[in-house]
Amino acid sequence: MDTTGLILLISLGVLFWFWVNTLTVRDRVIDAVRTTCRNQNLQLLDGTVALQRVSVMRSHRGHMTLRRTFLFAYSADGVERRTGFVITLGNRIEQVGL
Repeated sequence: MDTTGLILLISLGVLFWFWVNTLTVRDRVIDAVRTTCRNQNLQLLDGTVALQRVSVMRSHRGHMTLRRTFLFAYSADGVERRTGFVITLGNRIEQVGL
């Protein structure tokens, strides 16, 4: 295998890891959003979240990790649509905002 093939294989592996890791984090975020909406007597619209932003940051331990921001839609009265957000650092949920 030449260098180009090796770089391509490593790149595909990193992309696959990112995709699987993001799906895992997304599932945790959806659970947190459902719980938050239920506790606040809000309706989660569409039943899902959307990845808005990805950046690289240092964790609390000083390691480089991914910071993701997810958006979701909710409503207090079933008519007015509002947007909330969830910020994760690595696999941890850092903040849920309404």
